[in-house]
Amino acid sequence: MNLKKKILIVDDDQFMRELLIEKLTEIGYDVSSVSESFLALTTIKENKPDLILLDILLPGLSGLETLNVLRASDDSLHIPVILISRLDEPELIRTAQRLGADDYLVKPFTAEVLIEKIKDIRGFGN
Repeated sequence: MNLKKKILIVDDDQFMRELLIEKLTEIGYDVSSVSESFLALTTIKENKPDLILLDILLPGLSGLETLNVLRASDDSLHIPVILISRLDEPELIRTAQRLGADDYLVKPFTAEVLIEKIKDIRGFGN
């Protein structure tokens, strides 16, 4: 039985969430989304996604703070996280990597670039 990989999108931009859901569902992922960090933490605990796409600029906790919480918990320690941001700042990218992000993607990006990043994550490549 081949279960679909679950991806959680955490982004306060509704258009971005809808676009990503459409593209990732098209290629066979089970995709859900939330618009803020506290809801994301609850959803992650309940649904155990296989991958999290996490925006940095969020209401409540920032994406970096959310990542920090995820990496401090045994439940979510090993879930791959790709951070997404409009901020293309080397220092921010280094901080994200230091906190345990698996990758960093600068908006705007194409669906093809995102899909390549996802396939680079262990367990997602075909």
